[in-house]
Amino acid sequence: MVGLLILQSFQGVAQKNKLPFEPGEKILYGAYFNWYFLWINAGDVLFQCDTSPYRNQKAWHLKAQGKTHKSYDRFYTVRDTFESFLSYPKFEPLWFRRVINHGEDHSRHEYDFYPDKKIIDFRINRGKEQPVTGRVPWSNDVHDLLSCAYSFRGLDFERMKEGQKVTFEALIDDTAETLFFRYLGMETIETRNDRAFRCHKVSVWLVEGDFFPEGEYMKVWFTADQNRLPVMVETKILVGSVKAVLLNEQRLKYPLTSEIKVK
Repeated sequence: MVGLLILQSFQGVAQKNKLPFEPGEKILYGAYFNWYFLWINAGDVLFQCDTSPYRNQKAWHLKAQGKTHKSYDRFYTVRDTFESFLSYPKFEPLWFRRVINHGEDHSRHEYDFYPDKKIIDFRINRGKEQPVTGRVPWSNDVHDLLSCAYSFRGLDFERMKEGQKVTFEALIDDTAETLFFRYLGMETIETRNDRAFRCHKVSVWLVEGDFFPEGEYMKVWFTADQNRLPVMVETKILVGSVKAVLLNEQRLKYPLTSEIKVK
């Protein structure tokens, strides 16, 4: 429904061991689908960050859930869940699942990360197809999609030059892909609930998949303050484009000093 996006592998760019969020943070986005010249309010996406026990240890627990409104379900139903457990406080992936329900298309991806063995075990179910299982090598630089999205907030955009490209590694299906984003500079963004923010803008290279074309089609705007909170995400999909816009936030670690008063 909405794309997402890294941390200690960026030498001289990321802030080591200083994540700009804390347990209890909740962020709600409105999801919009572009139909010809119209942006249709199709649903919402809720991101939650907390801590929970996992493998007998305290762990980061991230969850993102996207769903279409009931009024939109008759056209196209979406029920997506992304969930991650990561070591605390180091933020190394331990487990990840991705459950996708888009209309008649259903899939479930599940991954177990083993830091001591440097391997990832995976199981992928797509519709009525036979499950695919396997194992891939893992380096500490590789994150699942959800923890990638949170790790991006650990980057020091202030130190980047406009046009600078930064590579990162993300787990896509059964492969660790080397991708990149490009820093595009500062921009002021107004949301649909009469709020405005000074933001850092980046474009992210996407790998072709079930819903996305390959290319530098995802744009993300992060608040220009210590939270580096995504205010808006916009990306092309195979049948149009989608946008996520910040609606409200709870339990942020720092004040939203990037917010501008709208007259």
